[in-house]
Formats: sequence, C-alpha cells, structure tokens
Amino acid sequence: MAMVTGAMVAGGEVQQHRKGDGTRARPGADGLRRCRWGRMAMQWGSLAGALSWPMLAAGQNAGDRRAGPETVENRVRPGLEGTGFEAGSLRILPSVAFGAIATDDLYARCVPRVSDVGASLAPALAVQSRWDRHALTLRADGLFERYARHGAEGTDRYGAGIGGRIDIGRDTRINLDAAIDRRIEARGTTGDTLFGVKPIAYRQVGLGGSVEQQVGATHLAFDLRFDRFHYFNRHDGDSTIVLSQRDYQALAGGAKVIRPISSAVAVSVAVRLNATRYPHENPAEATRRAHGYAVMAGVAFGQDRLLEGELALGYLHQRFTSPAYPTIAGVAYDANLRWHVTPLTTFSLAADKTIQRSPIVDVAGIEQQQFSLGAAHELLRTLILRPTASYTVNRFRGGARVDRYASVGLSATWEAAPHLMVEGTLRHALGRSSALVAKPREYDQNRATITLKYVF
Repeated sequence: MAMVTGAMVAGGEVQQHRKGDGTRARPGADGLRRCRWGRMAMQWGSLAGALSWPMLAAGQNAGDRRAGPETVENRVRPGLEGTGFEAGSLRILPSVAFGAIATDDLYARCVPRVSDVGASLAPALAVQSRWDRHALTLRADGLFERYARHGAEGTDRYGAGIGGRIDIGRDTRINLDAAIDRRIEARGTTGDTLFGVKPIAYRQVGLGGSVEQQVGATHLAFDLRFDRFHYFNRHDGDSTIVLSQRDYQALAGGAKVIRPISSAVAVSVAVRLNATRYPHENPAEATRRAHGYAVMAGVAFGQDRLLEGELALGYLHQRFTSPAYPTIAGVAYDANLRWHVTPLTTFSLAADKTIQRSPIVDVAGIEQQQFSLGAAHELLRTLILRPTASYTVNRFRGGARVDRYASVGLSATWEAAPHLMVEGTLRHALGRSSALVAKPREYDQNRATITLKYVF
C-alpha cells in the first residue's frame, strides 16, 4: 500500500471551544471534572486560568458550586435535579443523552460544501465520594455521532478517569488524577488537516498531581503534569496516511502563591515551566522540541459579590531546539469575569492569550488570542437561555499566516420533568485565513442540535 506522511497534508486551523455560557471550556465545570480529566492539551503549560490553578480544583467537592451568591447557574431546583444512587459513602450518577444534528456545512469548508443530518448518543457515569475528609471521583463517558449521508464522518469519543484528594492535616492537601481518552480533531479546529477520509482520532493519556499548603493566610501550590498524545493512522482507499509524526509528549509544572488582601479579594504570582517532545519526528526535518516558561501576576475577587472573576497579566517565553523555528515571547493575559445582575441573569466575559502547538510540521507554534461574551437567563423556573459570541485570532509564528474565527449562538435548556432535560442549540460559525493555500478551508457553517438527556 502507498504510504503518505500526515505532515505532508497542507492546511489546518486552530480553534478552541468555549462553554455555552461564554467562558472557556475548562473541565473543572462540575464535580465530575474537577481534576481536569481529558483536557484538550494543545498548549504548552497554558497561561489561561493563571488564577484557576489546574490541580487545585481537585480539592473541592460538589457542594462548592452552591457557595457565594445564588445565581441562575448554581441554584438548587428541588425535584428537578438528578439524585443518583447511594452505595455506602459513594454517590453514583449515571446519565444518557440522545441528540439530533443538522448542519449545512459538515466539513467546515467552502469547497465542497455539503449538508447532512445525524444523531448522537452520549452515555456517562460519575462516582463521587461523600467523605468528611479526603475525596474520590471517578468518571466514564462517551459521545458517538452518526450521519445519514456521509457515514465516514461518524465519530466515537470515549474515556475514563479517576481523581482524588488526600487531606494531610488541616493545612495540607495532595491532589492526584489520571485519565485515558479517545478523542477527535473536530472539523475546522486545530488538527483538522485531512479531507476526504475520516476525522483524525487520537488517544490522550494524562497524569497529574499537586500539593497545596496553607501558611497562615498565604496559600502555596505546586503541581506537575504529564500528557501523552498518540495519533491513529488514517486510511484512504489503498493508501495509509501515517500520523505518527504528530505524536507528542508534554511535561509541565510550576508554583503559585496566593495571598488574600480582603475577605473577597486575593492576589497571586505564578511561575510555570514546560517541555515538549515529538518521539516520532522525521530525523531529516527540523525538530519541534521546545521548552519554555510563563510568569503571571493576577487578582481574583468576588465569591460573595455580584461581580466575580479573575484577571492576570504576565510574560511567556517558548524556545525551540531547532534554530529553524523562532522563539515565541511576549505579553500574556487572562481574564474571566462574571456579573450576576440578578439571581436570574448572569453575564460573562473571557479573554486570553496563549501559545498553541501547530499541526503543520513547518510551523512550530501559533500565538492565539480568544475573546468571548455569554449570558445565562432564567426565563422561567425550568427554562434557561444562553446566548454566546466568540472571536479568535491565530498568528502562525515563522510565517505571515493569520487565521480568524467567529461564532454566535443561542442555546436553551428546559428542565422538562424530574431527571429529564431538553437542550436546543443554534450556532453560526465562520473561519477566514490570510494564506492562499488555506482559502478553500474558509467556511460559513450553521449547525442546530436538540438533545434529550436523562439524569438518574
């Protein structure tokens, strides 16, 4: 069979997803994902969330989402929420969701532009401990999509993870997590560099740990994380497209000091180091191995206020082993604000600047800036509306290419009955590029979904 190297495929966009409320899609959104399982780690020790230290969330419990002011997102709705099952001191929360999908641009590109309809199935299982000291969380989940006319676009995503917290005395905590996931490079995103074959699939294995120490009023945190990505080869007729050159490993760690200056405001300083390597690089090509650091200072405020969030500013520096790739350095920032106008309405704003790895062999890194606005409004006790808007700019370092993405959307969540939820989403997205080679990959895509979810 003919062998084709995946690195030879031109194109490839970078686009990072955000949650429906306009904030970044951080896995710490609920008690099931507070250990940052299955993170789409396209970053070198991402500067995003400098004040939301990656591993500290593992030390929280499900009740934390009730802290602070009552908002549309954290309000308890008795009789409507899933209760799960009790097994001794563990709480088991299974759920299953069935969805319908319609899109007028399945491949997220202008040529060819095809429409299709499809269906999805998303089972999930979470286990949470209810101990007074220490904590344990387990999760297993999947997302399976199929399309009516373009069967090759059907994808399977699934994974499992475990995380825990060990309380050593009153002032010391150790957090640990591990996960393995099978994921997909979605059309129109960073690694979507192949067309005419199934979307690119990869396996992510992650291990992480952190130590938190309280010294008087000062909070100290140290963390270390390892992620390994393995890309599966794709087949196009009798040809095999080899993607092993995309395989990479990332090691990142750092330290952070958090100091409260009032009952609702804290300042912080964080330092992070990172190193990445590609174990299956072509020795005849320049290596993309790199190492770098980031320093961020910020302020977090609000948990008991109507305006809460995080602001951070700093400097990032990424140096590549090969002189063929220029060093990436400059100012970095991260902002994540939430304004609880009333208990029924919340507005959110998020912005950050990070360095992303590039799926194209002759481009070592991409400077990415993201901005988003969102809102959540409880129209009725059982109906929540969430409008969103986002804008992303990707500058390919080592070249003049600049890609831009924008999207607007509206979703509605209806608690139809106890344990039963219906969610509908409408979204318009577009992508533009300054590179002539990427012009066929520009797109204007409309997508609609409706999902029926049952939480036991």
